[in-house]
Amino acid sequence: MGGRCDLDEGPSFAQPFTGELTPGQGPKPRPGLSSRLSLRLSPRLNPGLNPRLGIGRKRLAYYWRRILRVRATPHEVALGCAAGVFAACTPFLGFQMALAGALAFLLRVSIPAALIGTFVGNPLSWPAIWSASYIAGVWVLGYDRAYAAEHFAQSANALGATLMAGTPKELGTAVVNLSPIVEPMVVGGLLVGLIAAVFSYYPTRRAVRVFQKRHRFL
Repeated sequence: MGGRCDLDEGPSFAQPFTGELTPGQGPKPRPGLSSRLSLRLSPRLNPGLNPRLGIGRKRLAYYWRRILRVRATPHEVALGCAAGVFAACTPFLGFQMALAGALAFLLRVSIPAALIGTFVGNPLSWPAIWSASYIAGVWVLGYDRAYAAEHFAQSANALGATLMAGTPKELGTAVVNLSPIVEPMVVGGLLVGLIAAVFSYYPTRRAVRVFQKRHRFL
């Protein structure tokens, strides 16, 4: 009665702070701007920057999702994408994105959608696009189809040899062989690009309209 009962306190859980943090202790620092940019540009997080995906179905699906998420009216997105598809069918490599942006600016439609639309032209689709453009150009200009087909094959072989060898002699041969097909390629590319743009406009407009209704973008 009245006596104090001494209990074994056991191990103390309240340890004094010694001024040093153990690994995993304390709040984690907020990543800086460079860290956030590196995460955004990481190939693992951004499939469009991952070279392992190549120009396959996953990458095309990535660009399609980018088009659907463009903030503009369905008409502006679809017509901008059609402008990009048209530019991608022209043989002006290196200037296709500039052409798409200029067309979108003149038409007052979505420039981002136009730039994304140019990715229709890629190393997998170029052979089909260029072949169709050349055939269409030969048909419009009234050239001999048999001779045109033979000359196109010779030009393609010369271009391949130039890329493999890289010598001035081979480069001169390629330029001589490619000069006669420039006109059919340009004329046919404009025709093929116009047809491809028309066929890409309506499905894109419908898809964007459905996507915006579901997500209430506008």
